[in-house]
Amino acid sequence: MKILFAALLICLSTLAAPAEAGAYAAYQRGDYARAVEIATASGRAEDLALAARSLNAVAYFDHGRKSERRAADDAFEFADQAIALDPALPEAHLQAAIAIALKAARMSPVKAFFSGFAGKARKKIDRALALDKQNPWALSASAAWRIEVARRGGAALYGADPEEGFEEFMAARALAPENITIAHECALRLLADGRPAWRAPALLSLDAALKAAPTTKFEADIQARSLVFRAAIDKGLAAERAFIAAQP
Repeated sequence: MKILFAALLICLSTLAAPAEAGAYAAYQRGDYARAVEIATASGRAEDLALAARSLNAVAYFDHGRKSERRAADDAFEFADQAIALDPALPEAHLQAAIAIALKAARMSPVKAFFSGFAGKARKKIDRALALDKQNPWALSASAAWRIEVARRGGAALYGADPEEGFEEFMAARALAPENITIAHECALRLLADGRPAWRAPALLSLDAALKAAPTTKFEADIQARSLVFRAAIDKGLAAERAFIAAQP
């Protein structure tokens, strides 16, 4: 069983800016190395979480196993440092969960399973939700986890209920209707599940991802991926499934 849930990267977009404005500006324009440099020099919890977010963004679009895992490892370390400084910072827990997911995405199915990554990520998500139950990114991350873990055969083992995930996605979309990344991931995970009843809300979410205005380089890159997804859907079921299979 291969449990991948890099869809957790939904929380990489449009969060509140950290204390260091220069680091956030660098993140917005996609200069992730500079964002990490400025953020780590600050050493504040919010900035360390941003450093983790920047490295997770790098890892998400990196197709090299070793370089992607190295970026994810570093992201986790910064997120863990942020948690140590401020355990009540939801984003720090979310970025830690994302880093775990990205590490799992580049491992063999057996290694990812026995490393317990699904359970470790779930604990981080649950902590973020406990701190902020109305956080749309935490809800969306939780939704993606439930649907993907169940889809890949881990429902009984991890208690992943896809129906609950669907409700969380709808709640996240209602809270952040113009968020490109949440809309994209909602569409992707609902269509991946394959339930006929979920197809209409999935396509509406994808349309929303295509219509919204990006506020960061990461969002612009996700929107470009949404455009490719829409083209695959229009081409037919085989192309749609091929696109889904290629996603982390």
